[in-house]
Parts: sequence; structure tokens; C-alpha cells
Amino acid sequence: MLSHAQVWAAIDGLARRNGLSPSGLAKRAGLDPTTFNPSKRFAGDGRARWPSTESLAKILEATGEPLKLFVAEIQTPKVQENDGEPWRQLPLSRLAEANGEGFFDAEGAPQGKSWAPMSFPDPKAKGHFALEISGDAMLPLYRDGDVIVVAPEMALRKGDRVVVKQRSQSLSVLLLQQRTETAMEFRPLDQSLPPIRMEHGEIDWVGRIIWASQ
Repeated sequence: MLSHAQVWAAIDGLARRNGLSPSGLAKRAGLDPTTFNPSKRFAGDGRARWPSTESLAKILEATGEPLKLFVAEIQTPKVQENDGEPWRQLPLSRLAEANGEGFFDAEGAPQGKSWAPMSFPDPKAKGHFALEISGDAMLPLYRDGDVIVVAPEMALRKGDRVVVKQRSQSLSVLLLQQRTETAMEFRPLDQSLPPIRMEHGEIDWVGRIIWASQ
């Protein structure tokens, strides 16, 4: 019997084997980019949502993967390895969607069901999570469909690219410029814009970006 988790894991695996994010896989197949987003895998009341047979047919056609191989991946998922060690499964969401309520706890750890698993080649990457960029607002650093991995528990250094969660505001991707006893100063990715100063009391958490799929 096929489980909901197995089917979605197989779709994520198909995207990964083709060097794509789930959103990128959907776009390649001519589907809405949000078709395979984590938020689409469960209904608002928590009920599991399944991908349609039409969408499965389109991604197999777009990637050229045989149906037999895809079904085999569902039934007997392979353990990925990195120098003999299993890969870490990270929670993945689109950055624009993770701005909503209930995605993170007070420490910046992902919570809730609106996250999909993403394999990451570092078995020690505990506590990390991944965010998919949508749109072109972060060009030239990040393109639409790029995935960034964030480590909220890692120490911050001057010059780090970070994800900042301000209280009662959305997530921001910035450059850490300076940290003092009372505040943190950031620069926007667009260096022509002025620096941003935030008091520590205005910030819920800051996570260091340690990897990007570029």
C-alpha cells in the first residue's frame, strides 16, 4: 500500500535527480509552480492531499523518467549517501509562504505540517531548514526557484547572509553588517539601499544562510 509520505517523497526525489526544486519541477512540466509546494500537501484542516494522476504524468513526461522507475522509488525508497553516511532530511517551504503564522516557533525552528522533506548532503545538519526563493526581487544573488538552507542555531559573523524574522513582520534576507549589545545592523541585498538597524527587542530570530542551490 502506498502512503501519502512515500508518494510526495518520490516526487521530491524526482525533482532532486533532475537538479530541480519541487517548484522547478512543476514549472518544467507546465504546471502551476505551487503544485508541489509543502502547503499543497495538506488541507487547512490537516487532511492529506494527494497529487493528481495528470500532474504525475506530466512530470514523468517532462523528465523522461519511466513510470516503472518512479513506482519503484515509491515502494522502495533509496537511502541517499554522502561518503557512506545518510543524508539529512530538512524541512522545506517557499519563502513567501513561510511568512505566514505558525511556520516557526519562538526559536526559529520549523513547526506545523506545511513543510516538505528535502534531502541535504550533511547528516549533521540538525536544526537546519530550507526556503525556496520565489520571484526576482533578490537578483542577482538568488533567482526564482533557488533554495537556501538556514541554520538558526549557528553563530553569526559579520558579512553573513541571514534570514531575519522581525516581530509582527515577514521574513527578510539581509547581510549582517554589525552586532552590538543593543542592536543589529544589516544591509539589504541591494547594496544601493541604506543600512537597516534593528533593536534586539524587535527581532524574533536570525538564521545564518549556509548553502544555496546556485
